[in-house]
Amino acid sequence: MRVETAPPRRSGALGSLARSLWIVACALVLLASCASTVSRRDWSHYTGPGARYFQQEELPFPHVDDPIEPVNRVSAYVSYVGLRYVLAPIAAVYRWIVPRPVREHLVLAWKNLLFPARLLNNLLQGKWRGASEEAQRFAVNTSVGVLGLWDPATRWHIEAHPEDFGQTFAHWGWKESAYVYLPFLGPSTVRDGLGLVPDAYAELAFVDRDPAIALGLNRKSDQVEPGLRTIEANDDAYEPARLLYTLDRRVDITDYSGRSDASAPTQTLDSIFLEPQDPDFPERGSTEHVRIARGETLPYSLWLQPHPAPIVYLVPGLGGHRLGDSSLGLAELFFAGGSSVVAVSNPTNWEFIVGASTIDQPGYAPVDARDLHRAITAIDRELAGRFPGRFESKRLAGLSMGAFQTLFIAADEARAKAEGLLAFDVYLALDPPVNLEYAMTKLDEFYNAPLEFPVEDRARRIDEIFGKVLYLTHGDLQPEMELPFTRLESEFLIGLAFRLDLQYTILRTQDRHDLGVLQTPRSKLRRAPAYVEASEYSFLEYMYAFVLPTCAARDPRITLDDAGAARMFADCDLRAIEAPLAANERVRVFANENDFLLRPEDLAWLREHLGSRALIFAAGGHLGNLHREAIQALIQDVVSEGAQEAPARE
Repeated sequence: MRVETAPPRRSGALGSLARSLWIVACALVLLASCASTVSRRDWSHYTGPGARYFQQEELPFPHVDDPIEPVNRVSAYVSYVGLRYVLAPIAAVYRWIVPRPVREHLVLAWKNLLFPARLLNNLLQGKWRGASEEAQRFAVNTSVGVLGLWDPATRWHIEAHPEDFGQTFAHWGWKESAYVYLPFLGPSTVRDGLGLVPDAYAELAFVDRDPAIALGLNRKSDQVEPGLRTIEANDDAYEPARLLYTLDRRVDITDYSGRSDASAPTQTLDSIFLEPQDPDFPERGSTEHVRIARGETLPYSLWLQPHPAPIVYLVPGLGGHRLGDSSLGLAELFFAGGSSVVAVSNPTNWEFIVGASTIDQPGYAPVDARDLHRAITAIDRELAGRFPGRFESKRLAGLSMGAFQTLFIAADEARAKAEGLLAFDVYLALDPPVNLEYAMTKLDEFYNAPLEFPVEDRARRIDEIFGKVLYLTHGDLQPEMELPFTRLESEFLIGLAFRLDLQYTILRTQDRHDLGVLQTPRSKLRRAPAYVEASEYSFLEYMYAFVLPTCAARDPRITLDDAGAARMFADCDLRAIEAPLAANERVRVFANENDFLLRPEDLAWLREHLGSRALIFAAGGHLGNLHREAIQALIQDVVSEGAQEAPARE
C-alpha cells in the first residue's frame, strides 16, 4: 500500500502530459545505463589506532542507485527556484487571505476527489478490503462529510488505502526502476512517472480539472514553507529526498507487526513529538547572519520579543540544525515563556562547519565548545548593538550534544572571561552524554542492531521497519500513542538517523579540507557514490580516521597512536572538567535514568558532583520526555529562576 503522496499536477492537457512523460521516460531508460562507481580505502590490513573498529562487521547503509544524478540534481534545483521565488510568494498571499481552518477542510475535499484512482488501483492489485473501505470512505465523507470537507470516516475507523498506478505496476512485477526527479513534480521513478498518466485519467476531477488544480494549490500552500525549511536546513536535501522516496515506494506496510515494548530506545522515539505546536511559529522568526572573526558568516534564527526580555541561546544536538523540529519546539517553549530566542546550528552541523568552525573535523569537544562560545558571543554583540537595552539576562540552553558543549562552556568561564567571551546567567543542559566515546559506541551498536536478525530474514525485517516509519509519518501522530516498535527496531532507527547526519558531516568537512581518506571522486552534480563511501564509516571510525589526525596536527599532547586516541577521548569526558563544572552554581542538567548514552557510573557522577542541580528522571530514554508538559514546566522554571537570581553578565 502506498502512503499518502501528491497527485499528478497538470500544467496542460492530459494528452500533453502523457506524451511528455513518455518522452522523459524513454530518455531516462537510455541514460540509466551509466554506472555509479564507488572507490574506497582498504582497511582490512590496517593495524593503527582503532584498528578493531575498522574490521568489525557493519550493516550496509540503504542507498539508491542514481545513474542520471547530474540531470536529476539540475531538475531539483530548478524546482527549488520555482518553489522559493514563484510559489512561495503566491502561497504566502493565499494563506493571508484564506484562514487555516478553511484550508484544512479544502485539503480533505481534495483527498476525497482521489477516490476513483484509489478504488481502481486497489481492485487492479486484488486488494478487495482496500477497495471496499475506500468505497465506504467516499460514501461517508461525500455525504456526512459534505463533499469531503470533513472526514467522519477516519473517526469511524474506516481506514484509507491510497494506492496508485505506480504501486499497481510494482504489484504486477515492475519492482525496481531508475530514480528520476521530475521538474516541479518532485522525486519519482520511471515506473511511477509513467503511472502518473493513468492516475490523472482516473481522478474524479478530470471531468473538470479546474477544481482539482485549485484544491491541489490549496494543499500546496501549507507545504511550501515547511518544504523550504527542510531544503534549507539540509546541506544536501536532494540526498535524503531520494532515499526516503525510494524507501517509501519499495516497502509494503500492509502486514507489518505492531509489536512494541517500553524500553529506553522506544521511549527515545517519543522525541519526534518535541516540535512546535503552532505551525506558523517558525515563520515568526527571522534568519540573521553574523560575521565570525575568520571572515565567514554564520546564519542564526532570531525570535525577538517586542519589549525588554531575557534572551536564550539555543543549541541543538549532534548534527542538529537551528531549524530542526526539536530546536523549533524548544524555541517556541522559551519564546512563549517570555524570552527572546536565538537558535544556532550545532558545531557538528554543516552550516556551523562552513561559517564558524576553526577545526577541520568537528568532534573534539573542547574546540567545538570554544568555537560555539565565540560564535554566540559574536551574535550577542551584534544584537546588543542593534537592540540596546532589550536583553535583561542571558541563558545558554543545549540539547544532547549541544548540552554536552554547553557544559564545556560553563566550565571554561575563567579563561573565557579573559578572552572577552560571554558569560551566562543559566547553563541548561538537556540530556547530555557524560563520556563521548561511550555515547558514540552506543550509536554504532544501535545502527548495527539488525545484525541480530537471521541473515536470510534481515532484508525483510529492515523493510518492515521502514514500512512502519513511513506509514506513521503520513498518519496522525499523537504524543500519547504507542509507537509500534520493539527495542531492537528502535535502536536501529536511532542509529540510522545519527548515521545519516554523520555522512553529511564527513562530506562537508572533506569538501572544506580533504584529508585524503575518502577515495571516491565527487562533484556538485555527482555525489551519490561518495555518499555510499561516507556511509561506511561508523562514529568511532570517524573519530580515528578523521578527528584523531586533525587533533594530532594541532595539539602536541595528542599523538597519532592509541595513547593519543585515549588522550583525545579523555578530553571529551565531563570528568575532564569536573572541578570548574561542579563549582559553577548556574549549571542545571536534566537527565534520565534509562538514557542509553549514560552508564550507571555516569549517573552517579552527575549526582555526586552536581547534586540538586542535576534533575534525573526515572524514564524517558534519550530526549523522549522533553515534549511532556510536566518536563517543559520544569524547564521553564529553571530558566525563570536564572532570570530572577542573576543580573545580565558582561
